[in-house]
Amino acid sequence: MASSTAENPSGDNLAARLREMRRSRRAAEAGAADSARALVRLAFGTTAATLLLLAIVVSIILLAVGDGLGSVPATVASMWLGIHQVPLTVGDVTLGVLPLAPTFVMVGITARATARATDIDRPQSEVTAVVLSAVGGPLLATILSLAVLMDASTVMTVQSPDALLAFACTFVVQLTGAVIGVGYKWWSTIVVRLGVPAWVLKGVRCGVIVVVALLSVAAMLVAVRLVINWSVAGELFEAGNGWFGALGLTLLSVLYLPNVLIGTAAALIGAPVQVGGALVDLFGSHGGQVPPLPVLAVLPDGGAGRWSALLLVFVAVVSFGVARLCLDLSLLRNIRTVAVAAATSSLLVVALATLAGGDLGVLGAVGVNLPLVGVFTFGWVAVVGAVTALGYSALPGTRRARAALVGNLYFDDDHVSDDAFEDDSDHDEVDLPPAEPEIEYRQTAGDIRDAVGDVDSAPVIDGWDTDDWVVDLEWEGTAEDSVEGFADWSTTGTAPIAPAVEGEELVSTDDFGTRRTR
Repeated sequence: MASSTAENPSGDNLAARLREMRRSRRAAEAGAADSARALVRLAFGTTAATLLLLAIVVSIILLAVGDGLGSVPATVASMWLGIHQVPLTVGDVTLGVLPLAPTFVMVGITARATARATDIDRPQSEVTAVVLSAVGGPLLATILSLAVLMDASTVMTVQSPDALLAFACTFVVQLTGAVIGVGYKWWSTIVVRLGVPAWVLKGVRCGVIVVVALLSVAAMLVAVRLVINWSVAGELFEAGNGWFGALGLTLLSVLYLPNVLIGTAAALIGAPVQVGGALVDLFGSHGGQVPPLPVLAVLPDGGAGRWSALLLVFVAVVSFGVARLCLDLSLLRNIRTVAVAAATSSLLVVALATLAGGDLGVLGAVGVNLPLVGVFTFGWVAVVGAVTALGYSALPGTRRARAALVGNLYFDDDHVSDDAFEDDSDHDEVDLPPAEPEIEYRQTAGDIRDAVGDVDSAPVIDGWDTDDWVVDLEWEGTAEDSVEGFADWSTTGTAPIAPAVEGEELVSTDDFGTRRTR
């Protein structure tokens, strides 16, 4: 009876542990299932929703113009590839200038979905799986789109684009969104792990601010130009043959608006911009044949004139504002920050200008002189920032602040007279206790005798004779060699003390401050 009573607690504990193990296993299986479902949603949810939306829009458009729904799959496939900036070929005409607004929306959707699927407490393997899922689903949709276009090219004028180029464009667009989403959650962790200096982060932020400010100025200029040339825009709307055509032209103008803003910003910087047969330059523009889009009414119809060069003032103001954000008491750190901001803004502008351009079929091409826009952007930010940094560093207030900062970090008593503190009544004198004498010996003779045995002469330890050890007493800034208390080291257990002389050599120091000299 007693035995069974004693065994029950252990049995209850075993049953409780088994139940806890089953709960933990079920929780782990549920977590793995949830993670798998989240990865599937990330891979195919956004892709399926985008294809469904495109199918609905295409069906409405085809029904409105009186065509059948037989071309819906090929049209949806073409639009999916166009969202990822894959050049499309219809007949003998290749359209490489594709609207950037859908691409930016796709990048934003992918970034948001990726950010929701990851977190900073997730292991690196799960984060990698999230990124691969965000890229893998759209790549599968691109494969299906290429297959649809290849099949439709036998009965339609549309041609299937190069498969490798289509995969590369889809991969870059989706990877950009995934990296932005992961970086949004992991930015602080990545910066800490890589040990990125603060001035580098500040320079990158200032470079992004340059690009955003230039695009904002370009948007205001486009709005003003559209108001001035509204009659030209109205004529282009009338060319749409009815309200449905005007609606289509309006939609295309909105989709191509980011392209126009990027080209306008490049022209503001000073780089020439080509749009079909027209050339836009602040110092000498000329007109030409352009696509009939209402948003292109912002283009000048002839010479730019001398007054257009005044638009460079906006770029100078933007550069000066960013230069003020980069200011620092340290001139070297200020110049480094400006250099990073200039390089960041230059790379971003070149990348955006590359995306905004391309072939325009029989009308020519649309694009910006990439080397010039990169050099001009870097030059504006670097030159204005460097001049501002030098001027700020030479200001008397900056020099005083820097001197005060240096004085707080490093105190040089060679340049401070003791008289400056003698008559200062604000400082109370504090009597410090005298320092304890420093006794310089390594080991007692008793310890030595125990180690080497009884000998008639002093032993040699570590190559040094114990007769050469001295006791150096330092008391209140004075030093004297203590020679008192000489006794036989073999009977008292104390090492003999020899007087110290000038120029002694320090042999070693133990953890207690005891030093051995010769």
